[in-house]
Amino acid sequence: MENPVIDLLWKRRATRSIDTEALPMGVMEEILEAARLAPSCYNKQPWRFLFIHSDKALEKGRKSLTGGNTKWANRAPLLIVGSSHPDSDCKPKDGREYDKFDTGMAVMNIMLAATHLGLVARPMAGWDPQVIREEFGEQIGKNEPVVMLAVGKPGDDESHVPDSYKGIEDKPRTRKAADEIATFL
Repeated sequence: MENPVIDLLWKRRATRSIDTEALPMGVMEEILEAARLAPSCYNKQPWRFLFIHSDKALEKGRKSLTGGNTKWANRAPLLIVGSSHPDSDCKPKDGREYDKFDTGMAVMNIMLAATHLGLVARPMAGWDPQVIREEFGEQIGKNEPVVMLAVGKPGDDESHVPDSYKGIEDKPRTRKAADEIATFL
């Protein structure tokens, strides 16, 4: 099967070894453009992205990192916080929260655009949204921080990566079989 999207998805890796070299503004703008083009419920585009890249902003953003992420994500030259606006007027009557789903689609676009550019864009669970609110309250506003990504060029040096994660990216990637996740009727 030849499909450039599937090829890109297989190429995407969530490595923890990230080079500290700053990313050019043009690269960040290209990644943002990918997010901007994501589909959303009623085209409400409920996502907001905070691109944390200056030294001063990174110092504040890194305060939110928790657990093992503090060892490797502190090196990333770019942290992206994705937040969603819960009052995006796209609330079905049954209460489903489409704003988070839509934000997730925009985040995947970021990850694919970064992969295409030869970068790592690793989503993380180990960060504290409350710290982000405290440090970037004016920029976050009423939005709900839902995801953080560490973005940068892949690094060759794994000395900062916890031992339990070293070499993980070199192992063959496994996915459930298609018949485990889908039913064709």
